[in-house]
Amino acid sequence: MDDGLYLRYRAISIFKHTAERCKPLADLLTCASAVDRVEGCADVFRAVAESGCESTGEWLKLLAESDDNVFSRCCARGDRLPSGLKAQVNNELTTFKQLSLIKPDDYATDAVREFLPRFAFGGFSVTFDKLAAFYAANGCGRISGGNAFVYKDGQFYPAHDVDASLSDLKNYAEEKAEIVRNTENFINGLPAFHTLLYGDRGTGKSTTVRALAREYRDKLKVIELSKNDIEKLPKLNSELYGLKQKFILFIDDLSFDETDGRADGFKAALEGSLDSSSGNTLLYCTSNRRHLFKERDKADARNKNDETQAELALFDRFGLVVTYINPGKDGFIDILKQILRSRGMKWRDEYATVAELAALKKGGRSPRAAKQIADLIETSYAERL
Repeated sequence: MDDGLYLRYRAISIFKHTAERCKPLADLLTCASAVDRVEGCADVFRAVAESGCESTGEWLKLLAESDDNVFSRCCARGDRLPSGLKAQVNNELTTFKQLSLIKPDDYATDAVREFLPRFAFGGFSVTFDKLAAFYAANGCGRISGGNAFVYKDGQFYPAHDVDASLSDLKNYAEEKAEIVRNTENFINGLPAFHTLLYGDRGTGKSTTVRALAREYRDKLKVIELSKNDIEKLPKLNSELYGLKQKFILFIDDLSFDETDGRADGFKAALEGSLDSSSGNTLLYCTSNRRHLFKERDKADARNKNDETQAELALFDRFGLVVTYINPGKDGFIDILKQILRSRGMKWRDEYATVAELAALKKGGRSPRAAKQIADLIETSYAERL
């Protein structure tokens, strides 16, 4: 047993979460039996493999980069670092480097040598300056590992459906340009507005917002939350407060029932807490509904007027409203042509007839319908260029 290294491991205080997650590696230092050694090597091998890393050093680096602690938060906010904190961080990075050099062969006896899980070791290249720069650029905790997330149950989870780009949404140039202009103003610290993307289903409103994560990968993070989690907006904003990164908070398919108490909180968030933040959060919402509030009994004029006033009050809090509408017949065919050509397929005039029949079955013309029809043509009719 390496008493000195194990004591250094137990003294870790800043990167406590990283220390807890790499416990299988440190526990190898205290193994007293062959069974413990074999199980310990198996645990380390599994942890490294599941992380997608090549070695224990890379694994420890990944854990450290995703650690949410006083040091990572100071760096992510651009705060001054006390000298004592810097010294402790350097000590702990030295400990992780030494842990990364633990070799599986040190625990191999003749009885287990043949089948002992042999993890790759070494490769911990993290320095204080590199890690501080990483946090400053990417943030800390789970949000450091990407730029598209889903916020659920108070946790950040990576979003996996962000492979679309703005160029994938054919036409709608003016609508996309308004969103891009507002987003770039936000990134550059210029006046920018909470935005509502409103209009027909399947016109690419959600795709536009999600594509921003890909278009501005190094400058922006997009965090999506359900409309059922609207009341968590103040908590989410508090978690992001002061960080140097820019965040789009995205709510898809926004609408409220007439008795929904969340509407008042949402209006307050638009007007108050988000706007009074450090300027690093902006809210983008989409809605298919002509009215954000589901209509009351039309015979009740007083309620109808109250609903209209409430809806206007909510609309007024969006500084930018961008409308997406379904294309006409010619526009629909043009979108389909562009999609097919982008996939390397020739256009044939009979596809227009196929498209019209399919659009009728799908309930109308939309970019989403055009994409689905392109899928159909590609698998059944298409001729490559």
